[in-house]
Amino acid sequence: MRIELKVGLWLCVSLSGGCLERQASRLRPNVGLGQSVSVGGYGVTDVDVLFLIDDSFSMEQEQANLAAQIPRLVRDLASPPDLAPADGRPDWPAMESLRVAIATSDMGAGTLELGGMGGSSCSSGGKDGALSGAGVYEWHAGDDADAFAAEVGAVVREIGVRGCGFEQPLAASARAVSRADTTGFPREDSLLAVVIVSDEDDCSVESETFFSEAPVAERNVWCMRQRGRLTPVATLLSQLRGRRTDEQFVLAAITGVSPDLPAGITAEEVLARPEMQHVEVPEGPGSSLVPRHACEGFGADGESLGRAAPGRRFVEMAALVPGSVVTSICTDDFGPAIEQIAHRIGREIQGVCLARALPTTGERVDCSVTVTLPAGRRCGEFAAYEADGLDGPRARCRVAQVDGVVTSGFRYDGGDAACPRLSITEDAQPPVGSVVRAECYFDVLLEDGADCIRDGQCASQRCDLLAQACAPAASVAGPTAP
Repeated sequence: MRIELKVGLWLCVSLSGGCLERQASRLRPNVGLGQSVSVGGYGVTDVDVLFLIDDSFSMEQEQANLAAQIPRLVRDLASPPDLAPADGRPDWPAMESLRVAIATSDMGAGTLELGGMGGSSCSSGGKDGALSGAGVYEWHAGDDADAFAAEVGAVVREIGVRGCGFEQPLAASARAVSRADTTGFPREDSLLAVVIVSDEDDCSVESETFFSEAPVAERNVWCMRQRGRLTPVATLLSQLRGRRTDEQFVLAAITGVSPDLPAGITAEEVLARPEMQHVEVPEGPGSSLVPRHACEGFGADGESLGRAAPGRRFVEMAALVPGSVVTSICTDDFGPAIEQIAHRIGREIQGVCLARALPTTGERVDCSVTVTLPAGRRCGEFAAYEADGLDGPRARCRVAQVDGVVTSGFRYDGGDAACPRLSITEDAQPPVGSVVRAECYFDVLLEDGADCIRDGQCASQRCDLLAQACAPAASVAGPTAP
């Protein structure tokens, strides 16, 4: 008889902050694997989005493209879509609140005062990450999503293109969120999504003399030539995300990359592409040098939409943030980019990624999900919960599993191979302050060298009883050579 090991996966999700990691113990003949997930999708109901927009002279068309697509992002988050493959239910639960703030890439040029840069100008300090318009724009469940989107889109359209041509989007982003104590943006417990839109690479610096040291003939390529003196992207990322976990932070960049990047390409592979290398080329006969563009966009009528320099520093930061979205700015339709960003944010709203896919029996998986409620709450308040004892003074509830008959509780979705997940239906969402625990089982056979006590535990079907370890299957002797 073939005997396989049961491996348990434990997930811990705290809706009020996080949960402590704990080591799993190994017991014969079973093996336990543990995974702790801090915060997770069930606690992400409030989303803050920072749009950091390049406001230099070459960005007029790109700003208009972004403003046209902001309503789609708002609608997708406020009223989630049922995208292909459609299954008759939203792809993620709706948010409870969405707040949007907009800042620009204009951080000035240190002490250097510049004008006449194609209509742009640089003043000391620039806009210093200040929020545009009224500051923070808020939408709450039940509000008019279209009216909210129109209000935000109007702010984008009014940004203009007179900002400093030495773009510092990453430093401006970090500066914008550093003012949370005074602006209230972002909130401490929200998911923060930072969406950067720029057709130039980032030139975030710490030295006030950096730009004044640039010879006039080299200003267009100074940041590229001096990139070793720029603020490291890891430092800027730390300032930008603060103490947020991967589940609480989303990074997206619409920037200078090819519009024809293959699906599934990694950030490292993008950086290695020929068009992403910094190369200096003359802007025209006898003219000064400029960075070679990574892409050029064309409209339906064949008219150029403009060029974009390689956005290397944005891609370098994306490599440090799991699940980042990087798309090309060289297009007249930002719709696909906004769809990807909405899906990325929605993935965190929905649930928790499991370490591996689970085997299913019909619509069910071999999982047990419990919720420990905040003090004073009772399991009977939720139709999908059944009393399962106490965790100290707090009620612990077992959550029903959704199948062909039960429609409220938790379900398993293995459709996204990169992120198989457990999620809880909207009508059974635990209240803030709850702790959700999931224990799932799946069959795993041990590889050679792992401790064992019987042959059926091993992938090779042979347990060396002397070594008490799985071993390669014994070779079968062939016929003796004549």
